[in-house]
Amino acid sequence: MMAKEQLVTLREYVKEALKNAVYEKGEVLDVVVAEVPDLPGCFAQGRNFEEAREDLIDAIELWVLSALIDGDEIPAINGCRLAVAAQRGKERGGAKPTAQACVKERVNQQTASVGF
Repeated sequence: MMAKEQLVTLREYVKEALKNAVYEKGEVLDVVVAEVPDLPGCFAQGRNFEEAREDLIDAIELWVLSALIDGDEIPAINGCRLAVAAQRGKERGGAKPTAQACVKERVNQQTASVGF
């Protein structure tokens, strides 16, 4: 029987992604490379483990934001699904706007509010 997925916040999703992160010494440069196998192409590097991990947090957040804007699937990690992504999936069945349209509208509102 398949376990039910839990809906989580972005902070909780990032924590789950970090649990699966892989850290390796750079082959050529003296760096630590960090990667989240669950998120294709999501990686970062730093001078040490701590820096690589901090940069990986930023990379995960950027990966998720990019996926939301582009309308790409955001995978569940360790049985946890990002609540925003799950809500977006429900909205696609109706006439509600996509995440990309919502982001564009919000940017337009912010731009108008500062007088551009």
